[in-house]
Amino acid sequence: MSTTSNPVPVGKENSILTVLSVSEVAEYLGVGKNRVYELLNTGKLKGFRMGSTWKISRMALENYILNASKL
Repeated sequence: MSTTSNPVPVGKENSILTVLSVSEVAEYLGVGKNRVYELLNTGKLKGFRMGSTWKISRMALENYILNASKL
């Protein structure tokens, strides 16, 4: 995993199948993890659970950004 500002693994930046953690999404959006959990729990950001861990697809994150910015 790269340590640059983009938490997406190198070589998978444009893959809609890339799966991100809450921490990676929080870093990408520049918000805290609690805000990401709030978005997931309200359904504004789509994700799924693997055990007790939330996972968010790159496509779901892009859809959230598009909807939030009303593009």
